[in-house]
Amino acid sequence: MSPKKDEDPVTAEYDVYITPSLAEHIYLLQYPIRSREQPYNDRNGARPTEMRIKPRAGFLEMDVDMNTAANFNKHQGLVWGEAMRKAQASGVSTFGAAAGFAPAPVTRAGRGRGGEIPPDQTVEANLARFNDSVNKGYVFHKQTLGGQIVKDESGLQPNYMLGAFRGKELHLTKVTGVVQMRPQFHHLDAAVHAETARTRQDADDASGPRPAAQARAMTQTFKDSRDADDTEAMKAKNLLQVAQEEPWTKLEYYDEDEDESFAAYHERLFIAEPDSVPKLKSSMTNEQYLDAISAPRKDPSGRKKKRPMTKKERVQIERGEDEVEAVEQEAETAPDEEAVE
Repeated sequence: MSPKKDEDPVTAEYDVYITPSLAEHIYLLQYPIRSREQPYNDRNGARPTEMRIKPRAGFLEMDVDMNTAANFNKHQGLVWGEAMRKAQASGVSTFGAAAGFAPAPVTRAGRGRGGEIPPDQTVEANLARFNDSVNKGYVFHKQTLGGQIVKDESGLQPNYMLGAFRGKELHLTKVTGVVQMRPQFHHLDAAVHAETARTRQDADDASGPRPAAQARAMTQTFKDSRDADDTEAMKAKNLLQVAQEEPWTKLEYYDEDEDESFAAYHERLFIAEPDSVPKLKSSMTNEQYLDAISAPRKDPSGRKKKRPMTKKERVQIERGEDEVEAVEQEAETAPDEEAVE
């Protein structure tokens, strides 16, 4: 009989190295609504123009320019561009969760600060000279992607590591956090903000200027976590407060084909001298390791699952069965004894 062929043969073996913790953070960016055949890079004509981060609050955003010459709504681009300019003139730079869902500060709109638009700068006038409007920054033609950074702080999130091969070596580097980059609709929030500012201005013009004594600053207030019963809700409030107060930190972007990206790849994702690093020693047995990496099983009947036997327990059972079998064989071969009075 020929020996049975291995159904799962070992095709390659690698020496695994774990790189030391880096001073810089490494984030894994995921794009749920973007196919992997269309990455955001130079080769695909979708290079990010700006990246920014709020490290304390844990938010990351990036802007990607859109082609205004094909499949582009020129009229809406001008409308949203005007809304973004008015929002920025009133001191609002971002919206949504990254801004802490804070009410946007609505200042009294005036000429030159988001008030009346000169006749030669209306949407219709800029639409007639659209290319010039694009160059002057009147057209909103970017897509903003962003999300919250998920870190493995509670121990419930999975740990991700970057793997880089070099010959027969596999170098692993821990990922600081994971971000799902989804579209952010700041331009729609800016349009709502502009409409709110216009409505308030109309009300002020109708009723006259408010007395100085009646002017109040509207700010968000947050309770102390020691007075809150719901810890998770308090954490969310504290996070929004940090997001509201923390400014954006701009990042410098390098495309994957640029020399700086290759230099960072070879310098930071590999151990320079693999022979000098100490070898890892596991403190777990094979059974403990299998239990650690195995998902817990749940019995639909609700019965409690027994603890799996260890190797020592299995050996004892096997030895016990061998002894019982030996006693039975000895009893079968022994001659029958008759009772003698």
